[in-house]
Order: sequence, then C-alpha cells, then structure tokens
Amino acid sequence: MTTGRKPNHNSRYIDEINCLTIWGVGLIGGSLGLALKRNGFKGKLVGLGRNLERLQVALDLDAVDSITTDIQEGIFESELIVLCTPVSIVPDNVLQIAKFQQTQNRHTLITDVGSTKSSLVRTIERELESLNSDTVSFVGGHPMAGSHERGVKSAKHNMFEGAKCIITPTEATDEHSLNRIRDLWNFVGSQTHECSPEVHDLLIGAASHFPHLIASLLTNTVADVITPNGRALDFTATGFRDTTRIAAGSPDLWTGIFMHNNQVMISLIDDFVNRLTDLKDLLRSNDNVEIDRILSEAVTTVKEKMV
Repeated sequence: MTTGRKPNHNSRYIDEINCLTIWGVGLIGGSLGLALKRNGFKGKLVGLGRNLERLQVALDLDAVDSITTDIQEGIFESELIVLCTPVSIVPDNVLQIAKFQQTQNRHTLITDVGSTKSSLVRTIERELESLNSDTVSFVGGHPMAGSHERGVKSAKHNMFEGAKCIITPTEATDEHSLNRIRDLWNFVGSQTHECSPEVHDLLIGAASHFPHLIASLLTNTVADVITPNGRALDFTATGFRDTTRIAAGSPDLWTGIFMHNNQVMISLIDDFVNRLTDLKDLLRSNDNVEIDRILSEAVTTVKEKMV
C-alpha cells in the first residue's frame, strides 16, 4: 500500500469538474455533498436516487444542488459520478451508466464508496471490457468514515476530515482518472492510500468487517443469557456498550459486505475459532501465565494504536 497523501484543498483536478453526480444521497453521499460545498467545490452537484422524499431532504440540507430519480437525467451532464449505493448493485449501476454514455459519446469517470473491492472491481472491469467502450472509467474508492446512524439527516460536512480513504487502482487504471479520484478525497479532507482491490479486502476485512461480525455475535450471545433473576443484558454497562455499538449498523448493508468478502471472512473466522479453542484449553488447564501473556499482548497493541 502506498503511504497516505495528506489533504490538499488547493485542488488541481477537482476544479476541472463542472458537474458531479452523487448516486445515493444517504449518510456518506450526503456528507460528501456537504463536504464538497464546504470546501469550495464550484461545479454543480446532482443528487440521484430512487426515493424522491429522501432526495428532497438532501436538497433541503443543501447537500446537493438538484435532485432526480431519473438515471439518464441524473448522469447526463456529469463528468464524475460517485456511487454511494449498496455494494451489491454497484456493478449494475456502472453498466447502466456505460450503456447510456455510449449513446451520448461522452466520457464519464465513476468511483464508489463501498467497503469491499475485489469482486466488485474485477466484475466491473469484465463488464466494461465486454462492452468494448472507452466512454467510462472506474476507480474504486473506500472512505474510512461513517457512523452507525443512517440517512442523510445524519450527514456531516466534516465526516471525511482526517479520515483515511483507500483507492484501489488496477493495471487497467489510467493515471488521469486515478489523480482525479485521489484529488476528490483529498479535497474533502481525507488522507488517501492506494492498494490493489485484493489487499484492500484483506486489510479492511480484518480491521472493519470482522470486528462488526464479532460485535453482533457478542450481542446475541449476551442477549441469550436469561435466568429467573434477570437477563444478562440488564446488567451491562459502558464496556458492553463500547464493544457492541457497531452492531447497530444496517443488517442489509452488512450482510452484503460479508457475502462480498466471504473468503476473507471465512479465513478470519477460522483463525478466531482456533484462538478461542486455544484459550478454552488454557482455561481447562488453569494456565494463568499464558492467559496473562495473551491479555498483556492485547493491552500493548491497544496502547500502541492509541498513541
């Protein structure tokens, strides 16, 4: 992975964009629109989606300049389209854009914000190659920012300030497209990093996807402990809330993420099961020395991370 590039609000490429479409103006899409405006984006921002009522909220919040539910209307003028739709439909979104742009003989750059990349990027590359069209370029992106809250009403103009954003170019990515996507995220305050889609999925699978799964399983495990004297949930405190907060995320969203990164998830689960089995054996053998070592190792890691 390349080292992070610091935010640069004196953008070179972002000023070339006259019209940008955000397809899916929810938490991330809305925050992107607010951040672009806050940092002086001079072009037009179009909000595209399926639900006119939610789009109207985005317009009222000044996250976008215009709204539409019509795909062709939403992308007609755009030089850059940011897909903030579920990972499962991003390839279809790209294909729809590519087919329309073929009829217009216009070039459009597309990126996304999804948290899985390998399957998505390779699928898109195959589809674009089969179309034999040079009217669309795609560069994967993943801003490492968000919230367990949902919807554009929770959007924040500073969501990306200081956050990491991983960009996933491939051997098919041209330098101009890469520079523009890099510049987009630097412009809104993110520190960009670059790696292959496959490396992205391994790193983010371990750092984000797997912890969410563990938080959900922990929540369900504790919820199942019920006695005549009360439920375990009734006695939880800040430690439990801190550990399980992320389990409140959208089940539909996270199911899609797990399925799209299933091979990495399976590998991480296997490793975790082995660690649990080892710890169970240590408890049975009353090996407090080794248990202390494991816990101390975790303490050191957490402290180093927080420095």
